[in-house]
Amino acid sequence: MPIAVLIATVAVAGCSSAEDADSGDSAPVGTPSIVIPRTPAAVLKPAKDCSQSTEPLEPESQMDGVRLDASTDPTHTSLLLKNTGSLSVIVVPDARFASRLVMAPYANPTDQASKAALNAVINSGPLAPDRGLPAYVPATQVFIVPPQWAVCALTDDIHEAAGVRYLRDKVSSAEYFVAKGLADQLLSRFQSNKARPTLIRCVKNTLQLLRAHPDLADVELYAEILGAESTCRAGYKELLGHDERATERTGTAVLNMLERTPRLLETTRLFEALARA
Repeated sequence: MPIAVLIATVAVAGCSSAEDADSGDSAPVGTPSIVIPRTPAAVLKPAKDCSQSTEPLEPESQMDGVRLDASTDPTHTSLLLKNTGSLSVIVVPDARFASRLVMAPYANPTDQASKAALNAVINSGPLAPDRGLPAYVPATQVFIVPPQWAVCALTDDIHEAAGVRYLRDKVSSAEYFVAKGLADQLLSRFQSNKARPTLIRCVKNTLQLLRAHPDLADVELYAEILGAESTCRAGYKELLGHDERATERTGTAVLNMLERTPRLLETTRLFEALARA
């Protein structure tokens, strides 16, 4: 049927329907309503990790040597903190424990030396009570976060923004620098599991010297840690097969690196950070 004829036919049909309704010969026919089905609104759920924490927040930088790049997800139930400062921090949950801390492998270094160094710091023994942390915080919720490492905070309540507390820590800064310097030298020759006891020994030696000489200048501290009488040097000397020349080269290389590390600063009080713009 031609289009013009089709339009005319529809028009006539429409007029006839209207006339029939006006004449009262038949009951009026109501216009059927159009029902548009609604799509259910997406149910917001708390974040399962910090992999979707791509919404940037103001960096946390309350003190010298510390900068924590912060980001969250659209629900604000996650808070990813990456240490882009020069010194280590210790992170614990918020004061009400509304948030919990988990690892963030997608935001952490992947090189073996960095991983071995942090592993040595973590496994060198429990943190002493004088580190400025509340005694009620469980060990599983205390995260040492050196430069370039990250931590993730999550809350299970969609109405609760994720939050943490953190402090700048002198001891773990020194421990990580020493362990990282040694790992850079030793892991080129040994598997990380073989070097691990030596790295842990040197981390413990660092803590002992800091406890015994808290006011020692950084360079003097590192020289003592790597010195001829130290338990740290005895450890890597043994690992190197008691090769005196190799031991001397290793100690010198590590000390040169440590002399270029950022200056150690005293441990601070706790500060708060929230996943909120």
